[in-house]
Amino acid sequence: MLRRMIVIVLVAALAWGGYWAVGAWGLEKAVTLWLEDRRDDGWQAEAEGVVVRGFPNRFDLELDEIRLADPRTGWAWSAPFFQSLALSYRPYHVIAVWPDRQSLQTPLERLEITSERLRGSLMLTPTTLALKRSSFELDGVEVTSDAGWTTRLSEGRLATRTLPEDFPDPTVHQISFSARAWQVPSRLLAELNAAELVPDTLDSVTADVTITFSDPWDRYAIERERPQPRHVEIALAEARWGQMELKLAGAFEVNEDGVPEGSLLVKATNWREILAVGVASGVVPAEFEAPITTALELASQLAGSPKTLDIPLNFKNGQTRIGPAPIGPAPVIRLR
Repeated sequence: MLRRMIVIVLVAALAWGGYWAVGAWGLEKAVTLWLEDRRDDGWQAEAEGVVVRGFPNRFDLELDEIRLADPRTGWAWSAPFFQSLALSYRPYHVIAVWPDRQSLQTPLERLEITSERLRGSLMLTPTTLALKRSSFELDGVEVTSDAGWTTRLSEGRLATRTLPEDFPDPTVHQISFSARAWQVPSRLLAELNAAELVPDTLDSVTADVTITFSDPWDRYAIERERPQPRHVEIALAEARWGQMELKLAGAFEVNEDGVPEGSLLVKATNWREILAVGVASGVVPAEFEAPITTALELASQLAGSPKTLDIPLNFKNGQTRIGPAPIGPAPVIRLR
């Protein structure tokens, strides 16, 4: 009986060891082939080392000195290492770990990113690696641009999940974000502080948004093109900045050109200061300041509150309007 149990244990151990070896080889091979495929597509896709460790219960993948660049979109990323950590019996639940220093080239500028803690937990589907849910920790993240600005986030949390819960649609993501002590980008801050308008740091930012995308966020979102927002529902987005408080709620559609159509309700506390910040930053054209002020003064008088105001913001026919009054072109919402 004892001999039989020993044989069973040995067979099970050998089987598990074989499973881990095959899985580790397959993961390393898949990553190496993916890099080769990207190079065949015209990318720069290099890693000085691709190693899988963690026997017997983990698949811990590490890529050393990784460099990715897509010339078609103008995006590039480089880092001294990148890690994905997973239990061998749950290989599609991945912990992603970024280094404390990395570089990101966008179509407009180059960003140097440092962080005290930057990691994420992602649940993926087995086939196309479509994102089902995720959570990210962003602590002590500082971004410096070669365009001459710097910003720093003391503490941030980001979480996503596909909806509805019973039969999730891979294109529908509920996104929650919260941040504390977010330093305003230095270039913007210099303009605003010249007018002595605001403190250096946003006290807090929170958002609860549901976005329907054109396609799932899967491996093809990186390899081919980014999924685009098609419907946006803002349950609540809130920012506190010194004496100013801004809340948004509403919904809008986004067409194939990235132009929104819909409405938001903006609740502004100390709205005069917010308008002054908008004008100083260039978000609100200076020539619109006087008519907007007149309209908001009238609205605040009707509401009976000189400091707090509910502002209907509408996107229609390519224009942004406060109520029926146009204030400028609608923003273009497009991911590159």
